Amino acid sequence: MLLLAMTSVRSDRDEEALQMVRRGELAEAMSLVRSRLERRPTIEGAAGEASLGQVIGRVLIELGREEEAEELFKRQQRVYEMDSRQQVRWMSSLDHGALQLMLNRPGRAAAPFNAVADDETAPVGLRIEAFAGLAVGARGLGEYRRALRVLSYAESVAQRQGLTTIGRLLQALMLETAAIRRLRAFDEGETPDEAPIEAVGIAPDVGGTLSQRLLDASREFDDVPIAAQRLRFLSLLVDARLATPAVATPIFGELNRLRLCKLWGYEKQCRLEASLAHGAHGDVRLAHELLGGLAHDEQAIDRHRYSLELKYCLSRVYSQQGRHVDALRLYKEHVAQTLTRLHTELVHLPYSRCIDKQEMAEQADATKMLLPLRYRRAYQYIIDHLDDRDLNVRAVATHIDVTERALQMAFRHCLGTTPAELIRRRRLERIRKELRETTDRRSVLEIAQRWGMSNRSTLAQNYRRFFNETPTTARQGRLDGDGQLA
Repeated sequence: MLLLAMTSVRSDRDEEALQMVRRGELAEAMSLVRSRLERRPTIEGAAGEASLGQVIGRVLIELGREEEAEELFKRQQRVYEMDSRQQVRWMSSLDHGALQLMLNRPGRAAAPFNAVADDETAPVGLRIEAFAGLAVGARGLGEYRRALRVLSYAESVAQRQGLTTIGRLLQALMLETAAIRRLRAFDEGETPDEAPIEAVGIAPDVGGTLSQRLLDASREFDDVPIAAQRLRFLSLLVDARLATPAVATPIFGELNRLRLCKLWGYEKQCRLEASLAHGAHGDVRLAHELLGGLAHDEQAIDRHRYSLELKYCLSRVYSQQGRHVDALRLYKEHVAQTLTRLHTELVHLPYSRCIDKQEMAEQADATKMLLPLRYRRAYQYIIDHLDDRDLNVRAVATHIDVTERALQMAFRHCLGTTPAELIRRRRLERIRKELRETTDRRSVLEIAQRWGMSNRSTLAQNYRRFFNETPTTARQGRLDGDGQLA
């Protein structure tokens, strides 16, 4: 739901349908513009219709009308084509990622989102939304720290661009990620509100539980009520008083509201989350009752897109009911299915250049501290501009207003290397990492150019000197000694 809120906010158009989406009136918004989206727009209005169509497509997903959403996204292709080829690629990738998330395929969803997030020529609003989708895909595979790292990077981009509301939504996604991790953490012996907040990468407040932080954050979204509703619901699920009527009653009230609003797609997700929460507190009856509307028997569970989660919930319910044989059988099926999912989905979790750059900057802090204060700025400049083809010793020296000779002497004395050698080695390390981790079809030279190296012979010579292998063998993940560039 927070991703839908972000998509609706991304558009700067202030029309009634988008306002209705932000208020949570999804069925009404879809009905208002459905016939309009079926008409071919003019070239002048194509950009606005493209954004509106994306919002309504995601609305259909939350309403549980996935086939209609897919049909709408196909029709949207002709709208995207009225702008540019790049627009087709960016918007279609976001649509594809949303559909894969709907199908509970987080690894496959992360790949198209990452294609937009890593494209620095894409509009900043689309990139930030893509980062958010990438984070949701990563956390769907249990990669919580990676998800939080992605969201943190996206928030820094939003702050630089002055996108205040988008920044608040990214913070909300961080809290949502922490809450979801809590709901799935009770196998480690923790009840949802006992695990430390910092364990999932969220800095703790003074005396603030995660439940309270979610509730406080919800009060900041008077302008986006659907985000506030989502945060309030999560705050109830991680509340230590979940077993009391004061908390349990509002949860069922929210689920009933979702059903009355015909948000059947989103309601399934919320029922699963609520079942996990009640199961963690040992409330078998409520946990089982919450699953009742999702699947009527175990055969239906096998065919359900949330089969993995349902088997896990039911295995806990059966265990607490004393049905240990059934619990063990379902848990074994859950484990086998989890391993299969990791095998089929984790391989699709993509390499991210932007996050790689962020990690590299964080790892560089210790090395940077070996330099005098003035020259630390030079080191940081190198790390920040490593993918800039114009990066050289002269540009670095100019940036901190020293001579090239002074810069070289400082680096050689403190780090035992020259700035040019540092640039070369760091670039080759990033190229090697991308070659080994990326799954795209770019050639070796194309990947090298993304990191500021464009000379084929220089690349091959330096790569072999540093790593005793060729770029091609790095991509293959083994040494084959052919010495040829792809």
